[in-house]
Amino acid sequence: MHIAPFMPPVPCGEGKKSSTQVSSGQNLVSEQVHDKLTSWSVLSSSGARWASLTADIYDFRTSDTPELRSADPGIALHLSSPTLIDLTLDGYRDTRVRVEGDLSVFSAGSRRQMQSKRPHKVLVITLHREVVLRAIYEMKAAHAFELGGLPFLRDAQIEHICHAVLAEMDCDYASGPLYGDSLSLALCSRLLRCVSSLDPGSGRRGGIAPHTLDRVMEYIDSNLTEPLRMEELAEIAGLSEYRFAHNFKTATGISPHQYVINQRIERAKRILRETDLSVIETAYSVGCQSLSRFNSLFRRQIGATPSAYRSSFR
Repeated sequence: MHIAPFMPPVPCGEGKKSSTQVSSGQNLVSEQVHDKLTSWSVLSSSGARWASLTADIYDFRTSDTPELRSADPGIALHLSSPTLIDLTLDGYRDTRVRVEGDLSVFSAGSRRQMQSKRPHKVLVITLHREVVLRAIYEMKAAHAFELGGLPFLRDAQIEHICHAVLAEMDCDYASGPLYGDSLSLALCSRLLRCVSSLDPGSGRRGGIAPHTLDRVMEYIDSNLTEPLRMEELAEIAGLSEYRFAHNFKTATGISPHQYVINQRIERAKRILRETDLSVIETAYSVGCQSLSRFNSLFRRQIGATPSAYRSSFR
């Protein structure tokens, strides 16, 4: 069976958003079912923080939803305790007790409706279509998204990526937009391997020439104050985003976003040790526009707050 990408039932915006706020954007709800819109709400949304995917946490409270559809592909991850759910996806009905970690995959334009007697929460990750198309091209898996949806899927790697998304939402997107690009590429890659006959080892060779890698690293070092994106780094390397992300990790042992985080934290440590710049000024000087995000990122990497780290050298 083939994967059908999923799309969130309502338009995504910054922060919490009521399900009654439906616009003419990419995610649409049937006009005949406005009386059911209060059956669910959006608890949290990544909004426009990430350019290549959108993540929303939905709270389904009543027995059924309207028929939902949207323009882009994606997945849904069950977050609640065991719940009997009747899912209808493009006319195919799947009824089962869903447990935490169970997945559904939806294609662009698919139609779905759920019924359940118990409230439950679902993480919906919408992959922007151009990202999926690039991954299909790069992985030579043009057939992978030709079939319908997958109403049920268990996959430890996809679940792990989903929990990485949840963790990043929980820490106020501390890792920045480059991390969102990395997550979307990883999710596309894994989904394609789950639904196609693609050799899991294909495309794993490769690296980046030393002079090209030096050029990318010099660019990163010169632009740490900016919100770096995978697209611009890949362009410097003369590679597609998918190939760049893979080859960079092959060459360095870490992903591009982790390399950028390491460089930002190393620069921040040097500033905290050697200057009297305030913590908020230090955050801005390494590309973190939010003090809370900087504190979260620094603590996650170093195990101490920036202030505590500075105090240990004074």
